[in-house]
Amino acid sequence: MRFNVLGPLEVLSDGADVPIRGLQQRALLGVLLLRANSVVGINEIVAALWGDDRPSTARKMVQNSVAGLRRAFQAVGEPADAKAVLNTTVPGYVLRIEPEQLDLTEFHELVTLGRARLAAGDWTQASELLRRALGLWRGPVLADVSDAGLTWPELAALQGTRLAVHEDCIQAELAMGRDRELIGELESLLEAEPTRERLVAQLMVVLYNCGRQSEALDRYRRTRDLLADRFGLEPGRDLRRLQRAILSHDPALALRLATAPGGAADFPSPAGPRPASAAPQPPRPPLAPAAPSPAPSAPSAPPARADHRAAGRAGTTDALADDYAFRASWERVERRPASVVMVRARWTADGGALAPERVDHAVKELTADIRREMAPFGGHVRRAFGSVWLVVFGVPRAHEDDAERALRAALALRRHFEAPGPAAPGATVPGPAPGPAAAATRPVTHLVVGTGEVVVTYDDSAPEPVEVTGQVLDACHHLLLQVPHGELWAADAAVEAGGAGLGFAPVPGVPGVHRPAPSRPAGRRPSGHPAEPPFLERVHELNLLRGAYQDTVRRQLPHLSRVLGEPGIGKTRLIGEFAASLRDGAGPPAPRVLHAGTPAFDAHTPYEPLAGVVRAYTGIRAGAPAAVVLPALTGVVRGLFPHAATGPIVTALAACLGLPAPAASAQGPDGGAVPREEVLDALRQFLEEAAADRPLVVVLDDLHRAADFVRSFVEDLTVRLGPVALLLIAGARSELLHTRPSWGCAKRRSVLLHVAPLSTAATATVIH
Repeated sequence: MRFNVLGPLEVLSDGADVPIRGLQQRALLGVLLLRANSVVGINEIVAALWGDDRPSTARKMVQNSVAGLRRAFQAVGEPADAKAVLNTTVPGYVLRIEPEQLDLTEFHELVTLGRARLAAGDWTQASELLRRALGLWRGPVLADVSDAGLTWPELAALQGTRLAVHEDCIQAELAMGRDRELIGELESLLEAEPTRERLVAQLMVVLYNCGRQSEALDRYRRTRDLLADRFGLEPGRDLRRLQRAILSHDPALALRLATAPGGAADFPSPAGPRPASAAPQPPRPPLAPAAPSPAPSAPSAPPARADHRAAGRAGTTDALADDYAFRASWERVERRPASVVMVRARWTADGGALAPERVDHAVKELTADIRREMAPFGGHVRRAFGSVWLVVFGVPRAHEDDAERALRAALALRRHFEAPGPAAPGATVPGPAPGPAAAATRPVTHLVVGTGEVVVTYDDSAPEPVEVTGQVLDACHHLLLQVPHGELWAADAAVEAGGAGLGFAPVPGVPGVHRPAPSRPAGRRPSGHPAEPPFLERVHELNLLRGAYQDTVRRQLPHLSRVLGEPGIGKTRLIGEFAASLRDGAGPPAPRVLHAGTPAFDAHTPYEPLAGVVRAYTGIRAGAPAAVVLPALTGVVRGLFPHAATGPIVTALAACLGLPAPAASAQGPDGGAVPREEVLDALRQFLEEAAADRPLVVVLDDLHRAADFVRSFVEDLTVRLGPVALLLIAGARSELLHTRPSWGCAKRRSVLLHVAPLSTAATATVIH
């Protein structure tokens, strides 16, 4: 007897049909054949045949169908050992047949053999075996049963296996040079499975190799649009890489040895034509996972493509990068604005040149210093050539204030070099004491800041850009040679974009260049800075904040006001005007107002702006030494908690400020850093006690820059506080809603205020 399930159910005996009567008997036989030689429980059979609509007599109906199948098998005029045996075995039934009696088993055996030959690079044999396997299919699995409405997971899984085998077979035949013959077959398969990316990739490669590049790119576009419309997805990374390879006519797509029907076609390798003395190479297409080929007999022969793959890899990989065995580095190039800092250092010795070992050590130490000083501002040290370092701001992630970041980072680096300290790191290299000629001094540095457009090259295999070029780099490098010892120069474009308030002045005799002005500390506004513009068209928003404060005081319950808007729309000005109105007595009783912003860079602690609130309440200056901060913090905490143990709270608040814990206080459970949960709990208690005897208004500005755990804490704070008069105002850009949509939802004891743009008339008034 022979059973066929790869299509409508068939039972054959000597080529003649064995009648299986009724849908239930055919469905039952299908279930047993899909799990041939395995016990299938009667409950599984009932679920497969009826699902949730099983009749009360389902088990009896299964038993009747089993009896009918046994009668059909016994009626076949074959020897007993050639018949199928349907046994009753707890908890159900098992159909015992030989492997050669079932087409599904034969299919799996052929696929295993074919994929093994595919992995070995035997394309012809692989194609024959896989075609034989596919030839067993006469339609969808158990088509007559599934057409009656019965759907089982095994049916979809087998259909997926069939597609994967078809892809493997096409892969082998592409390796044999049958590109043109496969176009129709691939297009037919894609009609049924238009979003299957491996089939799309194979068709794109076939079309490209047939000189139909525009059609290959059009197929990619259609697939991309279909994925976006159906699923909201972009094509996978490997399909995108293939598209870029076709756009650039990458030679790796055509570098393969293809056996055409009339003979062998030998395509050149990247190393050039193969010498005549070289041993012939086995075919190595870009579309086949393959084991390493034998080494060529002549040493001058170039290595076969894809030799780097592991030998004996059975099956096929879903990674298209492996399928294509791309040699080229797929690159993406973009043009974007950026700011750069260039640093040049020189070391001198009292008696002459430094030893090379000491210079090498000094360069490494200085590189670490530069990275450490640049990191708080978001600068990336791209490379160092000799004693010149390039630091880039705005690549790979851009900020609106990249120019300011670069200028502030350069100022910080110059202060670091100017600070008194030991000799250059090269003087501390272990080893014999240096003689007078090697006594090193601190490095002499030159710094340049520039802003302009750069060309950034990305490689899909690397997380960071691999190359940054542009005229601004050339200009900075040229300027670097003119900067006096220990000076910082900045190009006009950088100062115009981010130098406001940083105290830069033109360099006499050098047009287009600025340097820090020694007469005024950086950061102080020039005396001629214009006055603030008038406060217009914000009365409604101001009244909403006043109403929230009055409600907080009247009900003695905390309240959160979320002020969102686009950059420069006036959020900070609105909050500032509200705070000023409270100080002027517009909303009695007079509250204590604590204002803290979230710095864009160079934050003292990850708890900003919460740490800023603690500093504002205690009067502690940012960056003050621990010897000053801890006594002041301890005194304030003891005043707020006169009857409680204050050690743990002081320890946690010190951690919030980025300071080590007091020596007498307990740290975390492991004696190390204080756990974040303890720090946040201490902050909650601190704010609750601070608002206990006097209304408290806490302003947290630019919260979109804060750490995610800080935003979560702020979002939930008012519902975790006790009954105190505390108004929490959180200002942030509207972009915060993209990462935290919950900030746009209605909340208990909270109001959401979107700051809209000014009218045209008000804008004109502000400008003039």
